Amino acid sequence: MYAQLCRRLCDDAPNFDDPNKSGTTTFRRLLLNKCQDEFENRSKTFAAFDRDDGPLTPEQNEQKMVAKRKMLGNIRFIGELGKLDMLSEAILHKCIKQLLEKKRTESVADRAEDLECLCQIMRTCGRRLDHDKAKSLMDQYFDRMRTMAGSTELPSRIRFMLEDCIELRGNNWAPRKIALDQGPRTIQQVREAAAKVSGRVHGVYYPPPEYGRRHQGKDFFGGSMKQIRAQRDMVGLGDVFGGPQGIIGDAGIGTGPGVIQDNHDDFPAINWQRNGNMRNQQNTGYNQFGGGGNQRQEGGYNQYQQRNTNQQQQNSLPPRFMKKNQFNSGEISLRPTKDSMVFKPQGGFMPPSSKPSQGTPPSGSPTPIMMQPPTIPIQQAKSSGDRGKKDKKQPPPSKEDLKKLTEEMLTEYLNTKTVDEAVRSVRDMRAPKKHLPELTSNLMTYALNKEDSDREAISDLIAALKKEGVISSEHFIEGFEGLLQQLSDLENDIPLIKSYTAAYAARAVKDDLVPLTDVAQPMENGAHYPLFLLVLQQLHKLAGRDQLVSVFTDSKINMVKMLPEIDQNKEKMMGILEGKGLSFLFPLLRMQAELWKALQADPTPAAIYKWIKDNVEARLHTDPGFVNVLMSSILKYVTQESTLGEDVDPAVTPGKDLVEKEKDLIDRLKPVLQRFLHDHVGLQVSALYALQVHCFNNGFPKGMLLRMFMMMYDLEITEEDAFFRWKEDINDEFPGKGKALFQVNTWLQWLETAEEDESEEEDDD
Repeated sequence: MYAQLCRRLCDDAPNFDDPNKSGTTTFRRLLLNKCQDEFENRSKTFAAFDRDDGPLTPEQNEQKMVAKRKMLGNIRFIGELGKLDMLSEAILHKCIKQLLEKKRTESVADRAEDLECLCQIMRTCGRRLDHDKAKSLMDQYFDRMRTMAGSTELPSRIRFMLEDCIELRGNNWAPRKIALDQGPRTIQQVREAAAKVSGRVHGVYYPPPEYGRRHQGKDFFGGSMKQIRAQRDMVGLGDVFGGPQGIIGDAGIGTGPGVIQDNHDDFPAINWQRNGNMRNQQNTGYNQFGGGGNQRQEGGYNQYQQRNTNQQQQNSLPPRFMKKNQFNSGEISLRPTKDSMVFKPQGGFMPPSSKPSQGTPPSGSPTPIMMQPPTIPIQQAKSSGDRGKKDKKQPPPSKEDLKKLTEEMLTEYLNTKTVDEAVRSVRDMRAPKKHLPELTSNLMTYALNKEDSDREAISDLIAALKKEGVISSEHFIEGFEGLLQQLSDLENDIPLIKSYTAAYAARAVKDDLVPLTDVAQPMENGAHYPLFLLVLQQLHKLAGRDQLVSVFTDSKINMVKMLPEIDQNKEKMMGILEGKGLSFLFPLLRMQAELWKALQADPTPAAIYKWIKDNVEARLHTDPGFVNVLMSSILKYVTQESTLGEDVDPAVTPGKDLVEKEKDLIDRLKPVLQRFLHDHVGLQVSALYALQVHCFNNGFPKGMLLRMFMMMYDLEITEEDAFFRWKEDINDEFPGKGKALFQVNTWLQWLETAEEDESEEEDDD
């Protein structure tokens, strides 16, 4: 609702001039600035609480929860704005990347709040972002989320949130229905629903729904309900388990032994539906208070205790109650402890004669299972073999041991090149997860000074370890960063170490072990230069030109930022890429350099159009990137020949003669622009953005943007709709939009008024 309200305000709220700042302020800009501030400062409140010493007071806990709800609400609001197209997809992707970004000094557990925000924004606008053009980015996001969902360092709540988001995308963003039934359900309904899904729930058997129709009046074991109730009353089970339902209630599922859990303290390891025939256990000749029964009942118990029982009785007992086909009552006790409340008299209900006997049964009388005194705890009933296995369990290896084991394994592996055996050896090391990045770094370091075939074999092993789930993408990246930290120390001994390291990274990208963005991150701003260029060269060699272009384009890596600061401009970048044979990654920039040469050689419209026809594919003529290149090249030529000449100060309004020359040059090249922009409003907007960036790069020369806007309108290069669309569009890809709006806003308002007046005159006619 708030997002829809803001959308209306963007259309209806008036613009105003901020007295403290230069420029016109719009509601959209204020809203976006506020959203940006809230997003970037989302963790400051939590940092204040974390800085406090000692546990938080109840008031501080409440304040922290309020701040958290506000933060998540803001994130959802940003997502709702994105759903209404008030935020561009580029901004949403930037938010997601910041939430997924891992700082070097930040542990996995410290990212819980960011990951919760990530889940919130995915639930809100994930459907809008998940389309064909952004599929590769979304796949990278969810690959990272899957990796973090498996991290034990994160709280379970956050891991479950991540898994829910992954499941939501897997279900085509259709939310899962939590419950089909409205309102609470009774215990009986819950049990019946469980019985429909499975005959057993937690080891307890529930009858299927059709049981009552086929076996009316019978218990689970075939006896009539009347007989069962008679036996129950005889041994007093109704009193023991506190209710008239006893073993099996009238509804078919009672509160008796059938629903006692296996881990009950008073009845260790009992499962009444699995541990033999209940009637044999009841007809033991003793009641629950220790009294003896008649001869027939005693004989029935002796028959149960014979060495050779029938097969059904043997199969019905769990293995822990049988030893060489005999039931040794001295091994284990199923009787409740002495101080158990099960057998104690309550409030004088039992007469003194009915109290349990403190002595042992008479000689020769068998001791029933329910009366046998405990001898040893159940935990001690494990076999000596199991105890031996537990005693032999070795602690996980230390770092030093792990490095030694790794070297021994690699020595054998590089001799045999048997990947499966090497993977098995790494598994047998039982390396803790915290040591896996170092293990990965050791794998790569070990073969740096060896042959190319050995390093290729190491890459094969790393790919197999990732496929088998031994290491993850995160482990590889951390191990790769560990290798980068050693480059300066190892470079003297291994001169080509950067080329060898680049080969490891390129192979990992080719095998989909890690995305190219993760490989590029530790090399930003020219770190380890020219390592990233070597990675691209190795990828070109391994995967081919087309796949490299596809991977690089999908990664959205800013190549300028991958260079040292002194070389961070497009002209120097293109020169460097030309030298490395990678200029094909930026065909438009290469085209711009060649078009600039053509303009300097012959700036006539016919020559320029011929060059475009000969060198630019027809399918690119309607591409916004090509229009941007064409407009940028023409603007550069026109302004260098007039208002941005060598002796002209851009901070001063140029003279009339320079302005006239600027207009004449634009008019001369107008046919070329009209040829590609006519009747294409979207391409005209791209041309306006090229003009905006040109002015930005030159420090917004005084009056230039407004002059160019007016000339392009008067010469009919750009239509009114293109100007209005440019004004309303929010696009962070092109810098300088705020200052550009300030310079031309008055003229745009005049243009809008003139268009309305013209429309009214046409209506009157």
